[in-house]
Amino acid sequence: MSVYTRIAPVVEIRGAVKHYRAPEGHLVPALDGIDLSVGANEFVTLLGPSGCGKTTLLRVISGFEQLDDGELLIQQTQMNSVPAHQRPVHTVFQSYALFPHMSVGDNVGYALEVRGVGKAERRTRIAEALELVGLGGLERRKPGQLSGGQQQRVALARALVDRPALLLLDEPLSALDRQLRQSMQRELKKLQHELGIAFVFVTHDQEEALTMSDRIVVLNGGHIQQIGTPTEIYDRPANAFVAGFIGESNLFEVSVSAGNADTADLLSERGDLLQVPRRDLQVGQKLQAMLRPEQFQLDRPQAQGAALEGKVEQTLFIGKDFEVSLRTVHGSQVKAVIRDTGRHDLHRLQPGSSLQLWYALDAVHLIPEVKP
Repeated sequence: MSVYTRIAPVVEIRGAVKHYRAPEGHLVPALDGIDLSVGANEFVTLLGPSGCGKTTLLRVISGFEQLDDGELLIQQTQMNSVPAHQRPVHTVFQSYALFPHMSVGDNVGYALEVRGVGKAERRTRIAEALELVGLGGLERRKPGQLSGGQQQRVALARALVDRPALLLLDEPLSALDRQLRQSMQRELKKLQHELGIAFVFVTHDQEEALTMSDRIVVLNGGHIQQIGTPTEIYDRPANAFVAGFIGESNLFEVSVSAGNADTADLLSERGDLLQVPRRDLQVGQKLQAMLRPEQFQLDRPQAQGAALEGKVEQTLFIGKDFEVSLRTVHGSQVKAVIRDTGRHDLHRLQPGSSLQLWYALDAVHLIPEVKP
């Protein structure tokens, strides 16, 4: 159980099922038995490819979609039939949906005005919300007079002014350029921590999810593939889909070929030999072995290590690192990311050169083979 959900969670989803009807007439599952809890002051990211169910799940929480089966609770209150405008939730969309003819202040305070909040209190809360997002003093401007990042902050202030228990964010940073997006990622995380409310964030950007989240929910085909902290998801993916979707990975289909008291030999389908600590492996056991590109190095590690040998096919300079594509003697392609800030080893990375890529034995992550 997450540290965030040891007390009563803000959101509980139990057995959530949602179908859509395809043009051909059959039902397509968007959510297929989803269970999820979100704790107070927790930043949870829903991550996955297009069509995985992440936006549907967000819309179910917000009230814009209704479940076909299952239960949704917000602050321990059943919400299945509660309309969107009566839920203690606000959503920030990819398109900021600001009223262009209204001032920034009027945009932020629109929901308060609709609810009949008095003018003096409205002014106070609008000013507080704008100050929170770093736009204090811009109440009189129109959205068209702001940059994209500032408009995004206005949308955030509008969502926060009503003091929701939960803020939902549907890819709100995708329209921003890379530099502004990275800046807003840091600001959003800081803001979430200061406010002490739960955020549920939807993205298809792995880097964004790893940077911002307390926990990541990886979805595919309407199912949760794994829930964990960013380091758990990255270092110990639960299956081949997560390993391939989060970051880059070298995956080998292997079987345990031999072992001794300390190590086990893993033979890949192509014939490459990997070594790992013995653990509880049995000869003949089939597994998937994962090595991240950055886990390789050019020299034998201080810890117990082994190497894959082959010829360099391509070397690319990617800023502070070099990305090396190696074709092993058995024909497997392996990607490595090598740090060489002093440029001392460039001669070893020339295409056509023979190369050993070393790894620490305990760096190999093993994924049990899933039977169909």
